[in-house]
Amino acid sequence: MKKNFHRSLIEKVKTTIETDKMLTGVKKAIIAFSSGPDSVCLLDVLHTFYADKITFHLVYINHGLRPKKYLKIEENLTKTYALKCNINYSIIDINIKRGKTGIEAAAREMRYKALLNHMKKIGAQRIALGHNLDDVLETFFMNLLRGSGSRGLKSIPPMRLPFIRPLINVKKQEILSFLRSRNLRYSLDETNINLNYRRNLLRNKIIPELTKINPELHETIRREIEILKQDDEYLEKRAEKIYKNIAKRGINYISLDLKRILHYNLVVINRVIMRVIKELRGNLDGYESKHFDAIIGLKDKESGKKIDLPKGLYARREYDSIIVGFTKPVELIKVPIDTHDDVVSYGNVIVRTRAVSKFDLNRLRPDYEIFDLGKLELPLFVRNRRKGDFIETKIGKKKMKKIYNEFKIPVHKRDGLMMLCDQRGILWMFGIVRAFRGFISKKTKKVLVAEFEYIN
Repeated sequence: MKKNFHRSLIEKVKTTIETDKMLTGVKKAIIAFSSGPDSVCLLDVLHTFYADKITFHLVYINHGLRPKKYLKIEENLTKTYALKCNINYSIIDINIKRGKTGIEAAAREMRYKALLNHMKKIGAQRIALGHNLDDVLETFFMNLLRGSGSRGLKSIPPMRLPFIRPLINVKKQEILSFLRSRNLRYSLDETNINLNYRRNLLRNKIIPELTKINPELHETIRREIEILKQDDEYLEKRAEKIYKNIAKRGINYISLDLKRILHYNLVVINRVIMRVIKELRGNLDGYESKHFDAIIGLKDKESGKKIDLPKGLYARREYDSIIVGFTKPVELIKVPIDTHDDVVSYGNVIVRTRAVSKFDLNRLRPDYEIFDLGKLELPLFVRNRRKGDFIETKIGKKKMKKIYNEFKIPVHKRDGLMMLCDQRGILWMFGIVRAFRGFISKKTKKVLVAEFEYIN
């Protein structure tokens, strides 16, 4: 009976590994080891069947969130199993900082980061994690409650390199029975019974009740996830093509063509928005369906409407575009420039100035402006915009905000626009508008010639 049971669990694990080619060509791999039942089972199976082909390295992450007496037990078990299997081990301490996403999410992010860093350090190719089929169910329902859409309902993937999950198709009860039959010791995390954590409430109360209604709940959810996965793959390919047609990447933002967005199905556009977030942030952690809906909803708002998003991003409706970019403090730029053959380069603009006795007005170009040097209040400087900026016009002062709106300059581009100023104020916003002062006349003795060039 034991042999048949062993064979059943082991075959499931081997099939999962071979189907997804988790360990193909791998010479060294990390096993994320907590000394709990999942990681002990993972170590036993991997070491038994792959030790002659792969060098394994145990890594225990100490989050520092629980009493030291429990951590000591887990560290000792890690050492014991490393010695038993004759493999190397490492114990890594990390400091968890509470963030907006909660202590669990912060711990997970720091844990994965530590594992990735150690993988690079020792030259490993894979990191094996102990997630099982019960974890898949819990994550499915967690994401369902969170409203993360079909992306979240796909739950935990078997593999997202370099991370692999060989136990992903094995139930928790199967793992516990396997460990008992093999007389393998493991530790238990007492926080797993604390119902103040949502996952524990699902694990210990809600899922058992659902299993009473449907004893095949694990298989039902797994089949549902496979269906969602197929749908997701199709929609992702469709969204990728559309993204290339309607998205334009800037330095700190991505612009979406609003007129083109309206031609496509809302489901696909939702995927395009996800793609935008991933391009900017690298992943969708911290984002839910409500955030994607809010971004798409900007199509019905007036230009200038802005919403704040998680992870330091914002979205804004700007004329015929939706802009998604990084929220960051504006750097105040102020660079002095001489009036005699000087060149200033800052960011994406180059400004050249020179003083001449005469200037032929027929030589004026859009990238040139001329001023009576004697009518300016020196010294000159080049800067970006400031709050409350105005420029002198023929009929008086005019706020620069009105200038931006008149020329339909998108908000995300305004901080990058530079202007030539003297001590009295703005002389020229390069290529857009000049002040109504400093004009040359017959009495002009020196002409300031200013030239600009924006570079990509």
